[in-house]
Amino acid sequence: MKILVVDDSEAFRKVMIELLVRVGFHDTTEAKDYDEAMQVFRKERPEISFVDMILPGKSGVELTKSMLSVNHEAKIIAMSSIINKKMIREALEAGAKDFLLKPTNEIALNAVLTMWSD
Repeated sequence: MKILVVDDSEAFRKVMIELLVRVGFHDTTEAKDYDEAMQVFRKERPEISFVDMILPGKSGVELTKSMLSVNHEAKIIAMSSIINKKMIREALEAGAKDFLLKPTNEIALNAVLTMWSD
């Protein structure tokens, strides 16, 4: 299963990919912002995308909507280091399947992946 990690923090992307590999997901790719994410998303067609809600330029909510307009079956998991009920609601209303608080750990990540992977 191909997984995309979208976050403007390179350090967080590296940690997230390391966690994904640790829980058994080796086919990963990454992007730092909306434009790069859409380019990678169209090319790689990931089954699951972890999207930071606070990105430079266009937001993670806008990215979620754009990804789903390209592939309505994509599974988007919203992420943020801030618990903001309005942002979480907007992400879910935009089509995100779940919300993951950053930083995450193997247990939380594995639980989300188990729920949303086919």
